[in-house]
Amino acid sequence: MSEAATDAPPAWAPADADVPAGPVELPVRVRFLECDPQGVLAHPRFLDLFDDAYMQVNTTRFGGFAAMRGAGIETLVVKTEVEFRRSARAEDRLRIVVDLERLGRSSVTLRYRALGADDGEPRAEGRNTYVLSAVGEGRSLPIPEWMRARYLGLGGPGAETA
Repeated sequence: MSEAATDAPPAWAPADADVPAGPVELPVRVRFLECDPQGVLAHPRFLDLFDDAYMQVNTTRFGGFAAMRGAGIETLVVKTEVEFRRSARAEDRLRIVVDLERLGRSSVTLRYRALGADDGEPRAEGRNTYVLSAVGEGRSLPIPEWMRARYLGLGGPGAETA
């Protein structure tokens, strides 16, 4: 059994006291190169922003992808969706907010919101479902208790119903 599969955080993961509470927020500035010919943030770029925010979740909560893979576990995207609300343009400042939508036995769905940094207005909302997997084996693994607690610590509708 991998040390990551235990109920206590493994040595490579941040200590409980170092894990921030609440949603992850990532400030971003829309770069011109991310925009389409109309000067609007190109729709697939929202997934890039959401992925950057997931990197922040993974680093601050779980110790980062390299540490997890070294311990024999990884998360794989099995579903993604994005709903567009309002355009974002070059130079706009956004906040990407990540919280928990659903926590299952071996999967987690995170909710992403791209909000205007100045007005708080939603530009896009997305959700990704990830499955915890054994590296190179493609089989799902149950999410260990220490990881479950840290996902729940993100708050959001999934934390309220878990």
